[in-house]
Amino acid sequence: MKNSEFEESIKFNLLDLLNYSTNTIGVKNIVVENTCVIQVFAFDFGKVQLYEKSPFSRFIYIIEGKAEVVINNNSSFMQTGDSVLIPRAVGSSIEANLPFKMICTTIKNG
Repeated sequence: MKNSEFEESIKFNLLDLLNYSTNTIGVKNIVVENTCVIQVFAFDFGKVQLYEKSPFSRFIYIIEGKAEVVINNNSSFMQTGDSVLIPRAVGSSIEANLPFKMICTTIKNG
């Protein structure tokens, strides 16, 4: 079963993968494997993604726009080119104060 929407070794542009849609958080899977999931997201203004205390670490990279990331009740404002590692076992959220796009890599090991 194929878990990705993309073929290996074929070039693609992250900014072109998803368009913004009114009042939604769009997502496309780039890679889905047992130990790693890579997804691209497009957040419309005002949308929030809440994460409970996940058993997995996440690497976030903002590819366009600006976002507010809250990790363990500490808020950081991020913009194009910024990245952060969200440790496992802490609460976090990602909020679109403006529309933005990001890559999220979920690391599913230890």
